Amino acid sequence: MNIIKTHFLIVFFFGSLLISAIVSAESLVIDGDRQFDFGRELMDDGKYELAVKEFERFMHFFPDDPRVASARYLTGVCYLRERRYENARKVFTEIFSSDRDGEFAGKSIFMMGETYYEEGFPEKAEYFFSEAAKNYPSFDLKNASFYRLGWARMREHRWKEASEEFGRVQKGSSLYDSAQVLVKQSLKGDLLPSKDPVTAGVMAAIPGLGHVYLSRYKDAAVAFLLNGLFIWATVESFNQDHNVLGGILAFFELGWYAGNIYSAVNGAHKYNRNVRNDFSNSFRDKLDLKVLTSRKGPEGVLLTFQF
Repeated sequence: MNIIKTHFLIVFFFGSLLISAIVSAESLVIDGDRQFDFGRELMDDGKYELAVKEFERFMHFFPDDPRVASARYLTGVCYLRERRYENARKVFTEIFSSDRDGEFAGKSIFMMGETYYEEGFPEKAEYFFSEAAKNYPSFDLKNASFYRLGWARMREHRWKEASEEFGRVQKGSSLYDSAQVLVKQSLKGDLLPSKDPVTAGVMAAIPGLGHVYLSRYKDAAVAFLLNGLFIWATVESFNQDHNVLGGILAFFELGWYAGNIYSAVNGAHKYNRNVRNDFSNSFRDKLDLKVLTSRKGPEGVLLTFQF
């Protein structure tokens, strides 16, 4: 009898615990505000992959929440920050296509351009920056587009066009002072020293002379000695009737000689490219994209440009 009573008490005890757990579990409710803020906090901490998952969870559980558009946009920004450019472009394209007059349409167009710009395709980025500037009246967005267009054309070494774009940045913009400096400085790109690839190639007809033109004296010495030795060995082989050996040496010398010319021409292109890139990199890009979300409402997703 005591054993039955003991078993009954044990069952009653664990049953009570189970009921308490169930009652407590009923209080675990997914809250939209907390879910959205959690995704944003992860994003602010640079944990972009986790932020994407939380924003997607928010959109799944709260499809009617007015912040869904914000969450979708922030997902695209997270992909951009992770350098997952194709994913980012897909998100921004969907946003723009779904509502071309919506709050995030212009920003998505701009960010499309930013994906190409960061990926190293300034010529593709220009189209989107131009569209954002032309079709969306937001003061900050328009001026950021002008500023970024200037930088894109700097990357393409189109110095005069870059200067013109920087000149379109309006007073009152946080980018104005930086743009005014770049208006003048970018024009100096046309005055940069350069080496003519054709001249380098012609001078390389005498092995090593093309490299002297590029101030690459060690390469010049190697090219001169290597080609000189092969030419000398080839001539000596034919003079001593070692025609087969002479033919082999002549074949190799032809390769070295052509390589000497190619190296000089390529060196001139590389020199010019490095000079232009060093010039562009000597200026600081003042455009700092930050996504801020207001805690007061869904419309608080903004692009800010800090100088």
